[in-house]
Amino acid sequence: MPRVPTSERGITTYNKIIESAIELFRTNGYQEVSAAMISKACNIGNASFYQYFDSKEELLIQIVRDLTDWFKRNIHDAMSNVKLHDDEERFRVFIKTLVKSVSEKINAYSVFRNAEFLFPEISMEFYDGLYNFLSEEFLEIFNHNSKRAFYLFVMGIVNFTAIEYTISNEREIDDKVIESVFDLIYNGIDTDDHVIDEEAFEVLPKIEDTQTFKSQWSITHKKILEAAEKLFGSKGYSKTKISDISNLAGVGLGTFYVHFNSKIEALRELVSSTLEELKKNLRRYVWRFTDRRDAEIAGYMGFLDFFKHHKEMYSIIREMEFVDSKTSIYYYSQISKSYIKPLERAFKNNEYRSFDPVLLSYMLMGIGHQLGLESIIEKEMDFEEMKDYLENISRFLMHGLKGVLE
Repeated sequence: MPRVPTSERGITTYNKIIESAIELFRTNGYQEVSAAMISKACNIGNASFYQYFDSKEELLIQIVRDLTDWFKRNIHDAMSNVKLHDDEERFRVFIKTLVKSVSEKINAYSVFRNAEFLFPEISMEFYDGLYNFLSEEFLEIFNHNSKRAFYLFVMGIVNFTAIEYTISNEREIDDKVIESVFDLIYNGIDTDDHVIDEEAFEVLPKIEDTQTFKSQWSITHKKILEAAEKLFGSKGYSKTKISDISNLAGVGLGTFYVHFNSKIEALRELVSSTLEELKKNLRRYVWRFTDRRDAEIAGYMGFLDFFKHHKEMYSIIREMEFVDSKTSIYYYSQISKSYIKPLERAFKNNEYRSFDPVLLSYMLMGIGHQLGLESIIEKEMDFEEMKDYLENISRFLMHGLKGVLE
């Protein structure tokens, strides 16, 4: 347990350690920061650091715990200060408080996202608290899967709004953006009572690689990327050595450098090639439908299908946020761009209610990301379980909390 001081000088040093760690973890990633780096940033000796924390991990846990407690207080105070019996206004206050809290503590929240990736168990208190609050306040009549689906729906939208506005572009999440977040969650996106085509929830057969001729260079290149994907996903980028990659690929260290100048170059190409393969798979799922509402849900199933077979890439892309933020921003921005024209057509065809297309693209991406995190990384669901979750989420996306309750 951290040792919280009582003297004024000790409290100042303790708080300085917390603040410096947040900044360093945020800019460099937890795995690249040492206790010595934190001590240096605070102008204290290493021994002084260990007077307050036994380890870097204990410090990270304390940052997450402080953030969790702060969120709880903020939401509790906001909800207790409004004497509202109208469910819509109460829910608006909740969403506004949640999004503003993320924005206000964005550096600590970025560290929390890093901690969630590295140590999922230490983020459970935060997520469990939000899930329980939503369940008790707004979702009493729903069954467990519907409650869980709505929670994923909300957190995906909030997380990716934060990524787009504060983490990637360092912009403020203003009241107009927050109102759009609330509007999508509460009212949904559908303009009428469209029923999603059942085929949108189906998994398509895998397409085998039909390319017959491959050069030795391309075969070796692919083997290196496959080894990097496996190791970055299982050990993490920071803990993987180039020699580990070359050994797993069955090539010499020199051969690795024939194909890549550095480990980060291999990571960037891996993410770039994954992006292209993901887009290809999404097109395969989406093209079958003329109505964007059906295509949207089919796209989620295509997303889940792809990452079910590339589970390591899910972790790699998450880690990219902390080891190579520019590539991470590029990855998400490219997916966002692929949404814009289909969304604009959906607005024009009166299939979707009007939203800012860039913001909407990130909110839609967030839903898929959160669903994948739950169903592929945390619970390893089969496709039937994924389908059940997606059916629930599709109802919330189309009709919002209000429509589903009604």
